Amino acid sequence: MRQVLFILCFMSTLLGMAQNGPIRENIKKGNTIESTVYHDNGKVAQHGYFNMANDLDGAWISYDVSGEIMAQGNYREGKRIGTWYFYNTEEINQVHYQDGLIMQVNRLAKKDTRVVSQFE
Repeated sequence: MRQVLFILCFMSTLLGMAQNGPIRENIKKGNTIESTVYHDNGKVAQHGYFNMANDLDGAWISYDVSGEIMAQGNYREGKRIGTWYFYNTEEINQVHYQDGLIMQVNRLAKKDTRVVSQFE
């Protein structure tokens, strides 16, 4: 009987932990909602904005569990727009969107680490 109770308690604890989901913080700022989602380790997973219709709207950045940027770009009324950058270990994918549709993809190698600046 004790084993059965132990197993039931253990299973209910596991189910309870599985239902928690990501930690999310939303702050209303005028007509937008600033949203930050956190990984289990406390680091930011995603940061961006929603409009009052609950559509992604504005700048959005996604991070991996170590805090490195994985993707960044902009939304308008739930659709990706403009230039987005998707990062991985080998390359950066530069994707151009128009009204949520992919218009062009450029793959940039991460081999060139020079810093270039222009002074006037």
